[in-house]
Amino acid sequence: MSADILLTLMATAIVQSIFGAGVLLFGTPILLLLGYDFVDALVVLLPISLVINGLQIAKHHANIDVGFYRRILWLSLPPIALFLFIVTHARINIGLFIGAFLLFIALKDFSAGAARAIDVLMRYEKPYFVMMGGHPWGE
Repeated sequence: MSADILLTLMATAIVQSIFGAGVLLFGTPILLLLGYDFVDALVVLLPISLVINGLQIAKHHANIDVGFYRRILWLSLPPIALFLFIVTHARINIGLFIGAFLLFIALKDFSAGAARAIDVLMRYEKPYFVMMGGHPWGE
């Protein structure tokens, strides 16, 4: 594995272990900016993200709202599967779009405008979950 991937994994894994998100949220745009294909970035980042999330779930399982997460999975998994199928079979390069969207989501804590836009979307829970599922990074 190349040094740039290893450094990206180490930095984003530390962020995810502390804040609950990071490997996919920050690792995907970083690898896309480094010139890696979207699917290749997911192949590297997704297993590590799942392991970290699994460990966090095992440690804090009593604090999980199962109904809420069941609703998220029910609404977001179909669009994730559909868009992954489209991206992998049509070989559409959506790296720039996904990188920009992930950075926009990450900026919500630093930009009042981005935070307001996301708050407006979150008022409508079902369309928000479907839309987030339509962006095939899974985090």
